Amino acid sequence: MNKEKKSYDLFIGCYGRQDEETIHWLEFDAKQETIRKVTSFTGIENPSFLTVNRKKDHLYAISEVDNGEVVCFGIDHQEKKIHEINRHFTKGGPCYVELGANEDYIFTANYGGGSIVVHALNENGEIEKETDFITYHSKKSASEVSNVHMITNISKTPYYIATDLGLNKLYVYRFDHVRGHLEQVHEIIMPDGSGPRHITFHPTLNRFYVVNEFNSTVLVYSYDQQLANVTLEQVVSTLPDTFEGDNYGAHIETSSSGKYLYVSNRGQHAIAVFEILLDGKLKVISHTETKGEWPRHFTVLPDSDFVLVANEHTDNIVVMKMSKNGELQHTGLTYAVNKPVCIHAMPNT
Repeated sequence: MNKEKKSYDLFIGCYGRQDEETIHWLEFDAKQETIRKVTSFTGIENPSFLTVNRKKDHLYAISEVDNGEVVCFGIDHQEKKIHEINRHFTKGGPCYVELGANEDYIFTANYGGGSIVVHALNENGEIEKETDFITYHSKKSASEVSNVHMITNISKTPYYIATDLGLNKLYVYRFDHVRGHLEQVHEIIMPDGSGPRHITFHPTLNRFYVVNEFNSTVLVYSYDQQLANVTLEQVVSTLPDTFEGDNYGAHIETSSSGKYLYVSNRGQHAIAVFEILLDGKLKVISHTETKGEWPRHFTVLPDSDFVLVANEHTDNIVVMKMSKNGELQHTGLTYAVNKPVCIHAMPNT
C-alpha cells in the first residue's frame, strides 16, 4: 500500500488511580516510525475509553468505576496541554463513550448496571444535561445481568446499535435529535454463548461485524438502510484450530479500504486477520501475536498501513504494519505505558 506518511496524535486511556498518569498524549511519526511523549494527565480514575471531536479541541473520557462519570477535557495544541472542563455522572459503571453524528450529543454505555445515558453538549463542547437514560437492569434472575458494552452510530443514518454482553443481545435505536431520545426499534438475540462486545462497519457495504467475548467469534450481519431487516450472514472463529486454552474476543476494526478486518484475542494474545470478500463475508488470513499480553484495544490508523495495539497486561503499545495482502508484520517499535486499554489516533499533519 502506498500511503502518505503522516504524523499522528495518539491519546491513550489507561487503568489507574486518580493520582496516577492515566491519559497520555503521544505523537507517532509514521515516516520515522517513532513515538514520543507529548504530555500526560492525572485526575481521572480508569479512563478506559476516550474519543476526540472533529475539531480536535475536546477530548471525552469515561471513568470506569462503580459510580462512573463522563468527563470533558479541552485540548490546547499550542501549549501541548489538556485540561478538565466538566464531568457528569453516568448512573452506572461506564466502559464506552461516543460522540453523536453531529457532535452535539454524547452517548455512554454502562457495563455496570446495564444502561445507556445520553447527554447534550453545548456549542462550546461542554457536557450539559442528560437527555435520555435507558436501563436493562433486571432483578428477575441472578444469571441474567445486563452489561451494555458499546453504543455506536450507523454512519449516515439516524440509527444506533448497542451491544449487551450480559444479556447476549443487540439493540437497534432510532435517535430523535430534537429531544435527544433513543427509540428502540429492534432487539436482536445473538447465538447462545456469544457475549457481543464491539462492532465495526464496512465502509461501503451494508454490513456490520460483531466480535464476541465469550466464544471468540465474529458475526457478520447485513442490513437495509432503514434497519427494517438485519440478517445474520456468517459466523467465523477468531482463533486458529490449533489453539487450546481460554480466550476472550476484545476489539474489532476494518481497514479504511474495506478489504480487511482485524480482531484482538485476549488469551491467544494475537490479532486475527480476515479478508473481506465482495459479499462482505470473511475469509481467515492469519493470526499475529502482539508481542505482549491482553490486547484489549487497538487502532487501525486512518489513511495508513499501521496498526497500534494496546497490551494491557504487559504495559506496552506495539506498532504493526499491514502488508499488501492485509497480514500484519511487526515493526519492532514498542512504547511502554502502564495498563493501556484504549488508543484514539488522529492525523496532525
